[in-house]
Amino acid sequence: MKIVNRIIYGLIVAVGLMLVATITDEYYRSREVLAITEETLANETYTDFISSAYFNETPVFEETLTIDDNEYLVLVYNAAHITEANDELLAIEGFQFLMVQKSGTHLPEFFDVKIQSGEDFEVIYTGFNLYNQGLYAIFHPDTQGSLIMRRQFTEDDVFQDIDQIVFEKDGEVLLTLDIDLTEDMLTVGALLQSYVDTNNEVPTVDIEGVTYKEPLVIDVQNLVIRNVIIYLVVVVIGYVLIFMRKKKTLGKDQATEGLKQDIERLQNDKKSDE
Repeated sequence: MKIVNRIIYGLIVAVGLMLVATITDEYYRSREVLAITEETLANETYTDFISSAYFNETPVFEETLTIDDNEYLVLVYNAAHITEANDELLAIEGFQFLMVQKSGTHLPEFFDVKIQSGEDFEVIYTGFNLYNQGLYAIFHPDTQGSLIMRRQFTEDDVFQDIDQIVFEKDGEVLLTLDIDLTEDMLTVGALLQSYVDTNNEVPTVDIEGVTYKEPLVIDVQNLVIRNVIIYLVVVVIGYVLIFMRKKKTLGKDQATEGLKQDIERLQNDKKSDE
């Protein structure tokens, strides 16, 4: 039974260790992202919210809209990333959509975003309100990517101009944005592809017409280690109290009067034998 109890205790400790590490990591990462978001919104350095490594810092679309007493700044950038396929470096480009709420009632935390070209061409993304800060962005539910990719709006080798973005929640239209995104706004991809074809490497600095953004690194390792150490100290103390202390009292917090008498009798018998 003692072995079983120790095994159960060990399993509980292992699960707890994973939870402590995971929760600590997520908590402090979230705090850091929230702090960065608040600072970026205050400084209005909106290009910091672009998730792709490469982009043109001049938005292809920028407009302040007032809809139902709510004011929004809509920003769309031409952005791209580089991927490797069949030992080749390929530039994948598209549009990065951002919307900043300047005033009014915030939209829900998550909602559907329908990117439309005419009446027959539509791609559905998931929109989100980042930490309820009034900063809205989108991602594709299948790829998890944030780009409105060029290839998704190309049909028979012809790019379908994007003319409307509709926000919906449970079938209810939250707002509709009239927009005009055309193929001639997509320039970053060709510049990147030309660079990698010429140099056979990805750029890690700005090149002509393309701004490079270094990956955001959030290091919470020291905080995770600290909390894990605290947890392990508590585990050791718990082990001593549960198993080592009980060994001295035959599984009870305190020896009963009857047990004390039995122990005393055994000790007396031992002395008499001597």
